[in-house]
Amino acid sequence: MTREEKCQLAKTRGYSYNVETGQVVNKHGKQIKKNIKGYTTIQMKVQDKTFYLYGHHFAWWSTYNECVFELDHINGIRNDNRIENLRSVTRSQNQWNRLTAKGYSLNRLKNKYEAHIKFNNKRKFLGLFETEEEARNAYLAAKQIYHVI
Repeated sequence: MTREEKCQLAKTRGYSYNVETGQVVNKHGKQIKKNIKGYTTIQMKVQDKTFYLYGHHFAWWSTYNECVFELDHINGIRNDNRIENLRSVTRSQNQWNRLTAKGYSLNRLKNKYEAHIKFNNKRKFLGLFETEEEARNAYLAAKQIYHVI
């Protein structure tokens, strides 16, 4: 089932989206809960299959009547589905928000920290540094230049 079909199914089953609050509610007016990863998720059964639809995708579809491949929560809060907090991005742009991305590592051959950043599917070398903190700062500075939307 495509995402568009899931959105249409959710609408026919009485799910709705409030543009002002960003809340997705079921036909009884009960707010949809977030899943273990923190995303609001609609769960629907069709015969013996269970389908899942993220609330932010339903919000986008409800507002713009289109499905996009990737959506970004601008403020980083996964269940904040207010339309002004969502933007259509590429997969690469969406990865820029990851808090776990370091962009630096220890180069054991040179016994220094190496910083790098990925942009337009290319890895850009930022330099070798004596300390982990210097490498991290170089990465964060490059992030301000290359990872802006």
